[in-house]
Amino acid sequence: MPLSGGSTILVPVDVSNDERPATDLLTISDAVTLVLLGYYPVPDQAPPAQLKADHEDDAQRRLAELAATIDRDATQRVVFTHDRDETVDRAAEEYDCDAILLPGSHTATERVFVPLRGDDNLDRILSLVADLLRRDEATATLFHATTAAEQAYGQSLLDDAADRLVEAGIDRDRIDTRLATTDDPGTAIVESAHEFDLLVVGETEPSLTDRILGRVSTRIADEVDRPAFVVRKT
Repeated sequence: MPLSGGSTILVPVDVSNDERPATDLLTISDAVTLVLLGYYPVPDQAPPAQLKADHEDDAQRRLAELAATIDRDATQRVVFTHDRDETVDRAAEEYDCDAILLPGSHTATERVFVPLRGDDNLDRILSLVADLLRRDEATATLFHATTAAEQAYGQSLLDDAADRLVEAGIDRDRIDTRLATTDDPGTAIVESAHEFDLLVVGETEPSLTDRILGRVSTRIADEVDRPAFVVRKT
């Protein structure tokens, strides 16, 4: 089946301070649509309405300044919230986002690492990878870690995924595949991820953060200081 392309990315931004995700991440592909979610954390005992009255102008200004730096249309929304994770989940559902950006401190974006667990959620993952590879300088490594008994399936998964990216117009020379044989796939993925600039990982359940990303995706977010696009499972 052809890849759909035109992914929609949710970018959560803490607008209670002046820290911002790297502009290179937000201009990484003209093929994606951005939703900038400015969230303002509210302490448990504080009423959101009071903080909104006191700080909404600053929050809106910070988000607008970020939008201005990327020089492209993007949906903007500011929310005052007790629960960041629930707010992100709700916004991702409302705007029908394909992926959520978790920024890291690493700013390069040329080498993309794509661990694949199986056919589950594969269409959305590959569609986003194709969008990211519209830039001539970007390359992607499709990775699968498996046991010796499942090597044939793993190689077939990687080859089929690479073929689908080629069918979407991506030069085969810019796509690498890597099969790791191991009894600990999670560790193999985390150790390999350090070699790359940017990660594209899939959810194991239809929501975000530790409680739902699954063990491997949570380890990547915790142990690998790289930006990650977390592709939602719907």
